[in-house]
Amino acid sequence: MKSLLRLLSVFVVFSFVTFSSVSVFADPKLMSLEETEKLVDSSPSKAVNAYFESVERGIKIKRYDITVRGVYREPGLTMVLFTTSHKIVAGMSGSPVYINGKKIGALAYRVNNFNFSKPSWGGISPISLMLKDADSGYQSKPVKAFSYRGMIFEPIALGPQSIKGLEGFAGGKFMITSQISQGASFKIKKPVFRAGMPIVVDLVEWTDEKGETASISAMGTITHIDDSGRVFAFGHPFLDAKKVVYGFRTAEVVGTVFSEDSPFKLSGKRSEILGAITVDSLYGIYGSTSLNELKRLHHFSLKFKREGKSIHEFDIKIADSVMTPIIAQAAFANIGKAYGAPLAQESSVTQIESRIDLEGGYKPITWKGLFASYSIKFGAATLRSSSYDVASENFLTNIYDTLFDNSYDLKISNVSVSVNFVPGKSRVYKLGAYKFPNKVVYGQNPVLDIMFVDENNLMPIAKKVTVAIDWSKVEKPVYAKETIETEKVSEKVIRGMIRISGAEFFVNTLSSGEKQKLLPEYFLGPEDFLENLSKRLEINNQKIFIRVALRAKSGLLDEAIVSAKDIMPNGISSDDDEWYVIKGGLKDRKVTIKNEGVVMFSVGLPNIPDGYVLEQNFQEIFVFEVVLDK
Repeated sequence: MKSLLRLLSVFVVFSFVTFSSVSVFADPKLMSLEETEKLVDSSPSKAVNAYFESVERGIKIKRYDITVRGVYREPGLTMVLFTTSHKIVAGMSGSPVYINGKKIGALAYRVNNFNFSKPSWGGISPISLMLKDADSGYQSKPVKAFSYRGMIFEPIALGPQSIKGLEGFAGGKFMITSQISQGASFKIKKPVFRAGMPIVVDLVEWTDEKGETASISAMGTITHIDDSGRVFAFGHPFLDAKKVVYGFRTAEVVGTVFSEDSPFKLSGKRSEILGAITVDSLYGIYGSTSLNELKRLHHFSLKFKREGKSIHEFDIKIADSVMTPIIAQAAFANIGKAYGAPLAQESSVTQIESRIDLEGGYKPITWKGLFASYSIKFGAATLRSSSYDVASENFLTNIYDTLFDNSYDLKISNVSVSVNFVPGKSRVYKLGAYKFPNKVVYGQNPVLDIMFVDENNLMPIAKKVTVAIDWSKVEKPVYAKETIETEKVSEKVIRGMIRISGAEFFVNTLSSGEKQKLLPEYFLGPEDFLENLSKRLEINNQKIFIRVALRAKSGLLDEAIVSAKDIMPNGISSDDDEWYVIKGGLKDRKVTIKNEGVVMFSVGLPNIPDGYVLEQNFQEIFVFEVVLDK
């Protein structure tokens, strides 16, 4: 009889609902923040007995006693404070808290030195504010921690490991788990979801060529499931990224490590993806068991080669949020660490080739670059970066992020990346020597000899190139090559300059007109934006830039300024008192034409051979005189 009454009481509290292939228990009995605060204030001891539920091992939910002490408020944040004799471990975030059978909120914060506090203090996110937060999904003030009575309350960690690139989020702790895809998943045909069960949220999932699947995830606890099937968890922000798509699943708990340093739950077998989190905000994360939103996950294919031979292939799925490029960097870095990319301490070069496909029929953006490992000394310390990290970060920061965060609603459909590791010496080419005449005869194209050498002198390269000059644009000199220097007036000397540089200095030394074309402040539309990006990608680390500047022929640039197209549309008077709004934007680019007094000529050189990297920040400048032959 007692068992029957207990069973009936369970079904009074929980209602059974089915969504897709997942069964959930919805819990309608909630206690408002006001009711919680009133209970505490009316208690003679100013404290109320309560408990939270979480899983310590396997899938069995366990009850932990706590004492609710009151409500803490600061602008933008409200917490219910509690004490307990139990340790709060990573993975308990979101554990539902109850008073007299009514849910008051989610376990969310703990004191950062709680191992030394007797009893342990913590914070509970009120369920009423979680419901409000889930509906809005937007908060103006993200809160990562708060102070009370000299104690710092921080979000309960979500995993046992620090992940490179994500140290500043979710308490800095995540899980990297791995399992063979075929037959080893935690198979439940209809997993039953209820408050207190573990929830594993994926930021990244990848599968290698052998079918082994791994993920960067965070483990917490389900706080609440409402009558419509919405899932509430964590009780504090994950990445605080507002609108998101994270896949989630449940898992077994192998055990709980109650260490003095960093206690945490150990994740075991995981279920398949059961739904999607779509809001990541101040008081928690929220989603549903619908799988439709998972279409918004970002797909990458990544290939590893070593000296041209394929060694690994990965299919990668990355969460959708404003943080996607940062998450992608963490994914690439951790895949490289796990699958044999060059070490930071190892001399190597990495060649990277990429293709980004876009929806809407636009041409794909392709790029190829070569990068070396490097080290920088700071006193006694040395900062090292592997060639793979340098290559992948350049791609994700300068190319992928540019396309991901564009202003033209361009959508990336697929990303393909191939990296080729070449171990050994870093093989960075530096400018070894060059030869150029200090007097160039007017009308005769000078010859440049140039040599590049790596520090190990393995394979120096040299080139002799004729500098093609359109002499009709150059001011004609008055002095011959035999004219004695003391007989010359400096104002009449026609000088030129040759500049030899890598990509970094080339961009920094563009004229104002060139910068407006290559690095414009605005674009005429998506096609112009993509075309400009492709042009900039051509300036890669395999290019040597040689430019010759000469005094322009008298009147040449004056004519250019006079013949320049008007900026304003026809018929616009200068006497108007108001600004003229050019409706629909510009149809062609407007470039400032300045009389800079010089004409520029570029010299083309072949790319550096494969496997060798050109130093980016070198520059040599040589000044010469233009003279008459006789």
